[in-house]
Amino acid sequence: MGKDVVELRDLFVEPGHIGKGHGMELWEYAVRLARSLGFRKLVLTADPKAEAFYARQGAVRTGEKESPVGQGRVLPLMEFLIPGE
Repeated sequence: MGKDVVELRDLFVEPGHIGKGHGMELWEYAVRLARSLGFRKLVLTADPKAEAFYARQGAVRTGEKESPVGQGRVLPLMEFLIPGE
């Protein structure tokens, strides 16, 4: 990973709170923070159920990897280009 790339890890919302805007707030905070620290690209390993959320934010799937939990479970690898201010 280059100096301008940061990895987003473990962004989760409790199931009972999904759909209430909390994930969007967390995402926007993470992007603002990464931008303020000089990063230009955010990479992440998504939960398969969250891939559509990240895609709606503009992240694109770049590959996949096998989950360390659950044999045969595949996790999407994604990246998001952080827009300038």
